[in-house]
Amino acid sequence: REIDAPTANIALKRVKSPLHGVYAVRVTGAGLKNAPAVANVGVRPTVNDGTLANLEVHLFDFARDIYGERLEVEFMTKLRNEKKFDSLDDLKAAIALDQAAAQAWHTAHPAQ
Repeated sequence: REIDAPTANIALKRVKSPLHGVYAVRVTGAGLKNAPAVANVGVRPTVNDGTLANLEVHLFDFARDIYGERLEVEFMTKLRNEKKFDSLDDLKAAIALDQAAAQAWHTAHPAQ
């Protein structure tokens, strides 16, 4: 909400995650099948204290409330490492680039 990019947020309940960074992903569940999305997995260092890992998934062209729904997230390709930005405006600009990169990847690699 702070950065105008709605996400499904999943607490990983661990400090270290086996993956970290920004990824093009596909989501199944909550009535979706292989829906294109972009995800960040990590500690959100720009807006958080950076201690507990989270998975944040932004579904493209999706506005339904899926709180409490079970989702399967398939990591397709890494777009970049997670990074701490100097400001929320810098983070918002990076998110816009990440969304565009993920959408381009999904266009080039449609789900079968």
